[in-house]
Amino acid sequence: MRDDEIIIRVAGAAGDGVQSAGQIIAKTFSRKGLNVMTYNYYQDIVRGGQSWYQVRASGGKVRSQGDGLDILIALNKDGVERHTNPDINEGGASPLSGIAIFDKSISGYTERKVTYVPMPLSDLASKHSSFALMKNTVAIGAAMAATGVDFDTLSSVILDVFGKKGKVSEQNVSAAKEGYDYYLSNHKPTGKKLSFGSKRKYLIGGGEAIGLGAVRGGLKMYIGYPMTPASSALHYLAAHARDFGVFVKIPEDEISAINMTIGANYAGARAMTGSSGGGFSLMVEALGLAGMMEIPIVIYESQRPGPSTGLPTKTEQGDLNLVLGASQGDFPRIVLSPRDARDCINLTSEAMNLAQEYQTPVIIMSDLYLSEHNETVDSIDPEFRIDDGRRPVDGEKDYKRYLITESGISPRAIPGQKGLMHNEDSDEHDEYGDVVSDAETDPTKRVAMMDKRMRKLDTLLRKMPPTETYMLADAEYAVIQWGSTAGVTEEAIDILRGKGHRIGAIKVNRVFPVNPDIGKLCSGKKKIIVVENNYSGQFNRLLKAELGLKTVLVRKYNGEAFYPSELAAMIEVKIW
Repeated sequence: MRDDEIIIRVAGAAGDGVQSAGQIIAKTFSRKGLNVMTYNYYQDIVRGGQSWYQVRASGGKVRSQGDGLDILIALNKDGVERHTNPDINEGGASPLSGIAIFDKSISGYTERKVTYVPMPLSDLASKHSSFALMKNTVAIGAAMAATGVDFDTLSSVILDVFGKKGKVSEQNVSAAKEGYDYYLSNHKPTGKKLSFGSKRKYLIGGGEAIGLGAVRGGLKMYIGYPMTPASSALHYLAAHARDFGVFVKIPEDEISAINMTIGANYAGARAMTGSSGGGFSLMVEALGLAGMMEIPIVIYESQRPGPSTGLPTKTEQGDLNLVLGASQGDFPRIVLSPRDARDCINLTSEAMNLAQEYQTPVIIMSDLYLSEHNETVDSIDPEFRIDDGRRPVDGEKDYKRYLITESGISPRAIPGQKGLMHNEDSDEHDEYGDVVSDAETDPTKRVAMMDKRMRKLDTLLRKMPPTETYMLADAEYAVIQWGSTAGVTEEAIDILRGKGHRIGAIKVNRVFPVNPDIGKLCSGKKKIIVVENNYSGQFNRLLKAELGLKTVLVRKYNGEAFYPSELAAMIEVKIW
């Protein structure tokens, strides 16, 4: 752990206000100009159990939830016991090594080598409100005092969060000040040297970033049925639909959602849908319809552990096989997997254009870890060039909707376009869209049309930007990761470099078609290690099939994300 960073964890039962407290802390740090990353550990219940919300903040770069724990705010006895006990491993999280703030009424816990700060949280809160959860605000005030954050910044965040609740806002500010002053009068600060900045950072969630990226890419309609963890994008777009000029529709199920989305895109509106693995499974047949009719569509697929309902509130990268093989037969598809919130914005904007240009399904694969955590970005560029792809001119003579071209991309007219007739069908067809199997299948036309569609992938590969790397230039060993494990992989590389290992990373966010440059980047490496948040190594299998790479696999599939030291140790074993 570094002196220029702080890691705070709020722990308690579901219904204790754990997430709300954590988000106030994250917003306060971001307003002080710190880089922030959060981690949301929660259960699939409304009340009870054990949940926690972790905030990592630093003036330097923050790429994961980090290792270690400086401050614990425990809202119940279980929180004190669980997060100070080195024998309990919550998916890889480190136990507390700093201070534990909790209500003085909590007793009977096993004392360990941490600094216990029992405070009269409830008593201080009761001065301002009879609402039991007000004690959380007192604890937040104490934690901010311990880190050296000025109270005015915390106060401004609380007023923003509770701004529409009148008296409640004032009560929360007063309660936070009680905790702030009490801590300064009775306890010592952490000693951390945080480099506060004068310019506030933008704090954004992964699902929000997906929604914002879609709007930036010209989104006009979002049609989705709620399913964790894809719901965060739906909620964000629904809340801001009027601001963005986007129509948001919640249909009766995911089958309706994708069919409505296909219809909207067919009519010329940029539309998108989204779900998790279970909902995406229901979309499979319609996905093939879009592939055959060459209708652009963007699908946001946010992964959680399966099969079936699996672990609804946990994370995994277990849906790649599903996405690559969804629907019968062969047709081109594009699969993107963002690495962080900024990548969510940029890749989703790009996906909106790619779908239009290549007239094929584009699937954005995230996961619960990325979709439901918050992180800071310095700025968001609103500029993005909308590209509608190849369109015919009005009244074009001998218009062929499925014209056979070298690129595989045919001119796509919009219904109502002057002088152009539509003839699009879910059956195999010729260039005009006429079905080729009504009386007798024409095998030559089938081959020609199949080749045309699949050539889109070759065209895309020729335009694909180089795969990004980290510390790879002098590396003897290469780590390949995809999607949300990018940041933690970089931190693991830093740890291993510090131990003398010459190792670097290949960071993949364009999953399919597979960029051949990955194979070139691996050339000459002593060992290639693939990092995945699933059991079977689904991307590892794809790399072997597409590029013939000889790899070893590092995997985690307990429902939680990798931690830097944990991942570094797992990779180091594979090096030997």
